[in-house]
Amino acid sequence: MKFSYTLLKKLAPKIKSPAKTAEDLIKHAFEVESVTGDTLDIAIPANRYSDAASHSGVARIVSAILGSQPVEPKYAIIKSKSISSKFGVRISAKDHCGRYSGLYAEVEKIKPSPKWLQDILAASGLRPINGVVDVMNYVMLEIGQPLHAFDADLISGGINVRLAKSGESIVSLDGIEYKLSNQDLVIADGRRALAIAGIKGGKAAEVNSDTKRIIVEAANFDSIGVYKTSRRLNLSTDASARFSHGLSPVLVEKGIRRAAQLLKEISGAKIGDWLDLNYAKPVRKILKFDINKFNRLAGFQLSESVCLNYLKRLGFLINGNLVEAPPERTDIEFFEDLAEEIINLYSYDKLPSSAPVIALKPSGMEDKILLKDKIRMMLVGLGLSEVYNYSFIGKTDIPTIKAAEAKNLIELENPISEDKKYLRPNLAAGLLKNVSDNRRFYDEVRIFEIGKTFRIAGVRQPAEEKLALGMALGFKKGQPFAELKGLLDALFKGIGLVDFDFVPAGEDLRIESDHQEIGFLQSAVKNMPDLALAELDLDKLTGLIEEEKSYEPLSKYPSVMRDLSFWVDKSARVGNILSEIQHGSPKLLDDADLVDWYESGDLAEKRKSLTFRLVFQSGDHTLTDEEVGKEMEKIISVLRKQFGIEVR
Repeated sequence: MKFSYTLLKKLAPKIKSPAKTAEDLIKHAFEVESVTGDTLDIAIPANRYSDAASHSGVARIVSAILGSQPVEPKYAIIKSKSISSKFGVRISAKDHCGRYSGLYAEVEKIKPSPKWLQDILAASGLRPINGVVDVMNYVMLEIGQPLHAFDADLISGGINVRLAKSGESIVSLDGIEYKLSNQDLVIADGRRALAIAGIKGGKAAEVNSDTKRIIVEAANFDSIGVYKTSRRLNLSTDASARFSHGLSPVLVEKGIRRAAQLLKEISGAKIGDWLDLNYAKPVRKILKFDINKFNRLAGFQLSESVCLNYLKRLGFLINGNLVEAPPERTDIEFFEDLAEEIINLYSYDKLPSSAPVIALKPSGMEDKILLKDKIRMMLVGLGLSEVYNYSFIGKTDIPTIKAAEAKNLIELENPISEDKKYLRPNLAAGLLKNVSDNRRFYDEVRIFEIGKTFRIAGVRQPAEEKLALGMALGFKKGQPFAELKGLLDALFKGIGLVDFDFVPAGEDLRIESDHQEIGFLQSAVKNMPDLALAELDLDKLTGLIEEEKSYEPLSKYPSVMRDLSFWVDKSARVGNILSEIQHGSPKLLDDADLVDWYESGDLAEKRKSLTFRLVFQSGDHTLTDEEVGKEMEKIISVLRKQFGIEVR
């Protein structure tokens, strides 16, 4: 948010320069993104718009840092009324408008605003227009309360704060027509909408060079309503940014009084009635300050008087050890909020270094975190690249989702775009798009993703989140399905899952362990025959691995490795062959892995070549070549009988 150093200097005379002011703010309050000429671009936190999205608010903070007093703007002395003979105000949508003020004023002639005011507007990123509109914008910058001025002679039947009618439209000040819904709050007269409440004024009652009578509006609108309307209309303004973050209703009176003062000084306006409706004073926030609790929390040894003095500088009222927050400080709720204000002013640089004294205990997440890290290391080592996709999908992604999952999609109330309207029920849609996009440039794509998936667990139940692993292979040549099955086999063994099965389910495979489904392996996805996809439930997998952990002493005797290469019919499944190998030598075979696979491109060739690496080991003696040879003969005999292999 842009601030004018000239105006800050007027409100906080003790500041020295733009650069020094930026340095003080960075050290004690907010980040300053840039300093350019007379402009400071300050990053105001979302919860501080009520008190700090204004020059007077920042001046109060800078003055507190410097130990000086800020200069208060001059406010007109006027009294509010509930009715007026000059104009009427009605609030039909009271739930959407916590306070509405209208100030009547007569202006002899609309003139340009003085140069000093125009310079401050320009430094703050606003364009000067005329003496009345510029005052409205200046007060917003100075006080933080957005204002709007209507031409009173163009209003028919008084002002009504109401919800828009379905199909109603409004032409804004910049000439753009907006279609409104019955959820949008508007400022209207008896005939039409005059402004989109809290966002932008309309052409219908625009102040122009012929205007003689004006009605100045200052109000407190519902932040959620303003935010939703702003998003739906794709219309963002300085006013909507402030209202969307939430403002204190006490700013309304300050804005009206300050505008009245400046209109008199700059335009020679004659101030008339001020109507103030639907205002309920905010509840006072009084917190007890405990110096011992503060010092324990912060690690300081400050006195109570020093701490309370810091709060007093920021406008807090002090009564003994009771601290009352200013009504603009909507962010103050707890004792820790007070502590934060004190530490900011005292400086984090002065925090003493000390080792934390805490009770260490497992968080309950270690196993899952370690599993994710191990999976990442293994899959990257196996040649896959990790990808990160949005957790959102759109309607175009629904065809890639199973029918059962498509029925339980979770729709977002405020999606960032139409193609990100739902929470993803699986990782498939994102991975398929990744493969499709990358195969334009690469012959082979090997990717994986670890992320959350979401589904509706049941009626009136919260959404269910699951951690999933998705893997996708896409080749222009080769067998992605067989390779992905081999990768899964290697992955399971690498992470310690011993008991698992690939169960045929049509053309695909269902992955099971301990009599429960933990994932699937799928081929020919979305008319892409050269692609294979797998997805695993990592929440289930974590529990299964924890249950399967066992420890055995390392054998004192060396292992013996043999490679077995053979031809076999193309229809033979590698998983079935591996299962027979493992059962063929149950006592001495320690491990078996597929290390080579070859298929000729000749369609007449009905065979494929496989090579398995077999590891033999005994727990009580060193194996001889004769023993290993006998075990190899057993395995070959079984494979010849079951699959008709031809050893190479």
